[in-house]
Amino acid sequence: MKKGVQFFKDLLPALILSLTTSFMFFIFEPISLYANNINDFWFDLYDMLPLLLPAFLISTLVIFIILLICYFISAKFLKKANSYYAILSIFFCVFLITYIQGNFLSGSLPGVNGEVFNWREYKIDSIISVALWIIVFLASFIVIRKIKLKKFVSFISPITGAIFLMLLVSFASFLLTTNALEDKFTSKATFDYYNQVSKNRNFFIFLVDAIDSRSFDNLLKDDPDYKETFKDFTYYQDTVSYYPYTRDSIPYIFSQIPNHNETDFSEYSKKAFENSNIIKTLNENNYNMYFYDNDFIMGRDSASIFKNISNKTKINRENFFAEITRYNLYKYLPYPLKGKAHIENLSFWRSDLEEGKVDFDWRDKPNYDIYNNEELEVVNENVFHFIHLEGAHIWFNLDENLNPIDKTVGTYSQKQTATFKVIKAYLDRLKSADTYDNASIVILADHGYKDGVWEYDYINNRFNPILYIKGIKETHSKMHRSDKPISFEDLGDAFNDLYLGKPSTELFKNIISPRDRTIIYYVWNEEDHMIEEIQTGKAWDETTIKETGNVFDR
Repeated sequence: MKKGVQFFKDLLPALILSLTTSFMFFIFEPISLYANNINDFWFDLYDMLPLLLPAFLISTLVIFIILLICYFISAKFLKKANSYYAILSIFFCVFLITYIQGNFLSGSLPGVNGEVFNWREYKIDSIISVALWIIVFLASFIVIRKIKLKKFVSFISPITGAIFLMLLVSFASFLLTTNALEDKFTSKATFDYYNQVSKNRNFFIFLVDAIDSRSFDNLLKDDPDYKETFKDFTYYQDTVSYYPYTRDSIPYIFSQIPNHNETDFSEYSKKAFENSNIIKTLNENNYNMYFYDNDFIMGRDSASIFKNISNKTKINRENFFAEITRYNLYKYLPYPLKGKAHIENLSFWRSDLEEGKVDFDWRDKPNYDIYNNEELEVVNENVFHFIHLEGAHIWFNLDENLNPIDKTVGTYSQKQTATFKVIKAYLDRLKSADTYDNASIVILADHGYKDGVWEYDYINNRFNPILYIKGIKETHSKMHRSDKPISFEDLGDAFNDLYLGKPSTELFKNIISPRDRTIIYYVWNEEDHMIEEIQTGKAWDETTIKETGNVFDR
C-alpha cells in the first residue's frame, strides 16, 4: 500500500503538469486568441473544438507517458527516483517560465498585422526574458539545495494546480465577456467565376490595398504605360477615405454607413452590406454578383447574393495547427527566440478544406499570373466583380516586376510599381476579350499609406487613397485629372450614376470646393476608440485636419 501511495505521489505532479501545459497551449491560448479576435476568423468556436479537444487530450497523454517512462527508467533500472525528480523539476521550471513569459511579459509584443518585426529593437524585453530564466532556475537550485529534491517536487502539484485554476478562471472570463460562444455564420470567397465577364454590361470595383494617391501618381506620372492605362479614366486626386484601415473602409465603401462603435464590428459589417444600395441595385437587375476578398464579414442573406462565396466550416487540420503553433511560439518563447516563430500575420483564412473549391488569394503575384495566363469566359448575363488585392500593403516583398524579394529590403515604391502592373494586366485582358468598353470600372484603394510610413500613433497621413473611374463606353484622348474634393461618402451616388451609364466626367456634379470632409481616426488594433475629425483642406495636407470633439468609444 505504501508503494502505491508513493507511486501516486510521484506521478501526480507529472499528470498535473501534462494537463496544465496542454490546456495552456491547446485550449486556453487558441480560444483566447479567437475570443479576442473573433472577426479575424472565418470559422467559429464550434468549428475549432473538434480539433482542439483531441489535440489537448493527445498532448496530455504524450507528455504524461514520456514522464512515466522517465519514472520507470529512474525507479526500476536506476533504483532511485532522483533522476525522474530532476527531469520533473526541469520541466516544471521551463513550464513556469513559459507561463510567465506568455501571460505577464507579452504586453509589448507587436501586433501581427503583416509588419516585419525587428526583434533587435526589443533589447529590454530580451534582457527580462533571459533574466527570468536565470532567476527561476537559480532560485529552484537554491531551494533544492536547502530542502532536497524530493521535497521540491512535492510543491510542483499545488503550484501547477494553482496556475491551472488561474488559467481556467481567465478562460471562463473571456468566454463569458466576449461573443466567443455565439454560433456565427461563416463564409469564404473562392476563385469561382473569377474569369467570368459579360459581353453586355460589366461593373467592376477593383480595390488595391494601401495605395497613397499622391505617392502613386508622382511615382508613375511620367511613365507612358501609366498614361495609356488610365487614358479613359478620371483621376480624382483629392480623395479622402473615411477610415485609415481596411476593416471599416470596405463596408463603408459599399454602404456609406459609418461605424461609430455602437455595436460589435461584425454587426456593423453585416448591416453595411445588407444596406448597400449598389449591391441591391445590381442584384435586383439580374447581375451575376461576385465578391473576392480574403477577409470579410457578411450576414447570410448578403453572402447568398454572391455566387463565389461559400459557407465553409471544414478546417484544414494541418494548416490550422501550423498557425496555432506559430502563434504559441510567438507569444511564449523568450524574446531572443521569438523570431523563430516566423510570424508577421495570422493566416487562418488558408485553413480550409472543401473539395472542388479554391479559396481566393489576395496576393498580387498569383492574381497577376491569372491575368496574364488565363482566358476570360464571356457570358450573356451582366456581371459585377468586387476584387480586393494586396496592392502595396506591407510586406514590401515584391520588386517592380513582381519578383519576390527580401521583405526587409523592399520599398513602398517598388510595391506600388508592382501594383500598377497588376492593374494594367487586369485592364489589358479586359481589352483583349473586348469587354473593356462595356464596363464601368472603379479602381481605388481602401486607404492611403503616405510614403510607405506605418505609424501606430499618428496615422492621419493614411487618408488619401487613389480613385480612378471609367464609365461604360467612355473614351478619352488622355486621362482627366479632377481637383474635386471627393470623400468616400460620395461613392454611393457615383456607383449609382455609373450604373445608369454616366461617364466619369459627369460624376460628383454637386460637389464644390472648399469643402469639409469627415474622417474617423483610430490606431490599429485599438478600434474601440475612434475620434471624428474633418479635413478642411487638401486630402494629403495633414495640417488642415481638425478634431470635431466627437469621440466614439465601445
